[in-house]
Amino acid sequence: MLNFDELLNKPISKVLGQQVVIRHRGGSVSTVTEFDYRHNAASEAGGGEAEFQAFEHTGGFRISEAPGVKQGDFIDLSVGTFTIDQIDPDDTGWVEVGLIKGEVENV
Repeated sequence: MLNFDELLNKPISKVLGQQVVIRHRGGSVSTVTEFDYRHNAASEAGGGEAEFQAFEHTGGFRISEAPGVKQGDFIDLSVGTFTIDQIDPDDTGWVEVGLIKGEVENV
């Protein structure tokens, strides 16, 4: 059986990863040493003939580095602060998070 964590996740995070701080709502802080930040853009239909550019911010990291991560926690990246909106763990020990730009209190 292929070990996708060893073949894919670890090498990518070593190249693209950055150190970030996760500020939990409960007051504690976690440092993630290899956070894989992604900023994607896509065209979206806005009804009728209107189109607009939509941006999506996501990231991935080892859940063991921040086991208490929850929706509404803040992540301090080199490009700014984001709020965790969605959390999607996988079976390799990694978690992907959807991010909202800025500190959003009511997520």
